[in-house]
Amino acid sequence: MLLKEQKYAWFLLLFLWFFGFVGSLGRFVTAFYQTDITASLGVGRDFIGFTWSTATIVGAICAPIGGYLVDRIGYKKVMLLVSLCNVLSLVIVVSIQNQLGYFVGNGLLAGIAGLGASTSYVLIANWFRNHRAKALAILGSAGSLGLAFLTPILNSISELNWIQVYKILLLPSILFIPFVFVFIKRNHDETEDKVTSSPSSLMKGSLLDYFRHPTLFVVVMAILTCGISMGTVEMNLVAIHQHNEVSTTMISSALSLLGLLEVFGGITFSFMLDRTSRTKALALLYLLRTVAFTFLITQFPVSPIMFSLLFGASYVGAVQGGILVAGETLGTGKRKIGLQTGFLLLIHQLGGAIAAICAGLNFDYAHNYQAIIILNLVLSLIVTMGYFIVSRKQVVNYSSEAA
Repeated sequence: MLLKEQKYAWFLLLFLWFFGFVGSLGRFVTAFYQTDITASLGVGRDFIGFTWSTATIVGAICAPIGGYLVDRIGYKKVMLLVSLCNVLSLVIVVSIQNQLGYFVGNGLLAGIAGLGASTSYVLIANWFRNHRAKALAILGSAGSLGLAFLTPILNSISELNWIQVYKILLLPSILFIPFVFVFIKRNHDETEDKVTSSPSSLMKGSLLDYFRHPTLFVVVMAILTCGISMGTVEMNLVAIHQHNEVSTTMISSALSLLGLLEVFGGITFSFMLDRTSRTKALALLYLLRTVAFTFLITQFPVSPIMFSLLFGASYVGAVQGGILVAGETLGTGKRKIGLQTGFLLLIHQLGGAIAAICAGLNFDYAHNYQAIIILNLVLSLIVTMGYFIVSRKQVVNYSSEAA
């Protein structure tokens, strides 16, 4: 045992982390090459936003379906299916370099890959007992560290274009398939518990629970807000900085800092989530986001750096923390963990789609991004208060029970 967990659990985490690190190349392309992509394809930013929104919406629909499949057939088979979709997506984008190829590859097929949204959460729940939040934070740090370290390297290679970056990403995506087949396996220390109910019946009960229980309602609002923030930052942060005439060097530095702080903040909040009140930790997380968006809308010379510091510190823990709080509140057993996670990820992805569409409309009609930034600020503040109120009620309940 290593830190009260099986050694193979840590091996699986390292394996997934490595491919997540390399997979951040896709996030880099979306963030950094919007201008080049629009020029190459002869489209406007609305087309890029529409494609990204399509992938997000399709992924949102696929998330609970994928969660149900994970419960039924296991995360290994779902991961293999998703890996094939990812490879096909990249092959189409690289080989059909026009609007149709980009939309099918980065829109439809990338969205279908949302079937695997629950796999990592279920794998961590299956293999980890004492360090689940930390393991999720470490796994979530892969893409952040990839963005932090790969951004300055790729940015320094002036000959590199977005198609070439996708070609580089294609190789590890292909290698991931046999690696999953060989290394990913279930923890046999647990008895397998298959889902026998239908997705509709399970989801119906879950939805009623989420609307009736105040803590679960706050979790849904928080994860929706997190999705909107994710869509705003990953899709539009570079465009926001460019619109504010921030230098390329500053943008590159801010993106690298964002990735580094995502790791630091994710690890920090994972310890808080494992050791203190989860709702208090999440209230603090969303408070940092509120301050971050305040800096972004004020447009000081140091705003890009301050936003990266504060938002990066709060980026990774929001979804994982919300899923943990929801699972503990519902008392969900292993039978429904994939489906429950898929439902929450559906909400998160819908938030991302809302952000992408609203940001595009904001820019088209107002020629700025102020409205979408204000929306993020207000929602983050509301969620901060929601988690704070829930944490206070929990303290009162615990005190009453003790008395």
